[in-house]
Parts: sequence; C-alpha cells; structure tokens
Amino acid sequence: MDDKDKRTHINTLQSLQRDINFLRKHAENNPSLEKTIETLRNSQTQLYSALAQHGVTAEEVHNVITENADKALIDEIMRLQGVKDKINKQLEEPDLSPQKRQTLEHSLTRTKQAHADRWDEIINSPRRQELMRMTEQANEKQLQKEERDRDRSR
Repeated sequence: MDDKDKRTHINTLQSLQRDINFLRKHAENNPSLEKTIETLRNSQTQLYSALAQHGVTAEEVHNVITENADKALIDEIMRLQGVKDKINKQLEEPDLSPQKRQTLEHSLTRTKQAHADRWDEIINSPRRQELMRMTEQANEKQLQKEERDRDRSR
C-alpha cells in the first residue's frame, strides 16, 4: 500500500468518525440513526483491519491525522484572515447605510474572535513552532498568489 492509499484510507476514517460524532449528537432525537452509526462503525473497523493487514501502524495513522488537523487549522486561519480583510474593505466604503455598517461591524467582531481563537490553538499547542512555520509558509504562498493576480490584471 503506497502513501497515497494510506492517506486516503485515513482520511476516510476521519470522515467516518466525524459522521459518527454528528449522528451521535442527533441520535437522541432520532433513534433510527443508531443503525446508521453502527454501519459507519463497521466500515471504520474494516478500514482499520485493511490498514493493519498492509502494515500501517497506529503511529502512522496518528501522524496523518495530526497533519490533517494541522492543515485544517492553518486553512481556517487563512480563511478567517481573508474574511477579515474583505469586511474591512467593505467598511471603508463611505456610502454604507448605518444598518449595513452595523451588520459588517458585528460580522467583523465575530470573525476577529474566531481568528483569535484559532491563533490561541496554535500558541497553546505543543507543536507551536511547526504550526507557526506552516502558517508563515501559507502566508507567503498567499502573497505570491496575490502578486501573480495583480500582475495578470495589469
């Protein structure tokens, strides 16, 4: 089993776990979801067995899951930063109605809080240095993309 197949299987395991968690949360209101949860758990067990048969260790699974979580965190930070920038740009428009301005300011406050919360996750992580490096790389990549877009528009 090559690395791509391992990652695909592990991503599927993560997806199944998210689905199980979501369904478990809503199962208290709908008892028929228990059968679906059981089916997802059986699929997870089969995937774990397939990975184990191919020599994939629990440590490798953990490493891929950690990498995926790190990438998701960095992507979320970058997305929130983009949303903050977009809202700030909209707030600079002089002809905004008071209601629209208030709505945008409220959105900006929520977005800033979410952004700060994600940064707190990085700062409080035992892998802080690596996450900071990944964030810097993502910022550099974003800046390069913006520069290419500006050059094309000229």
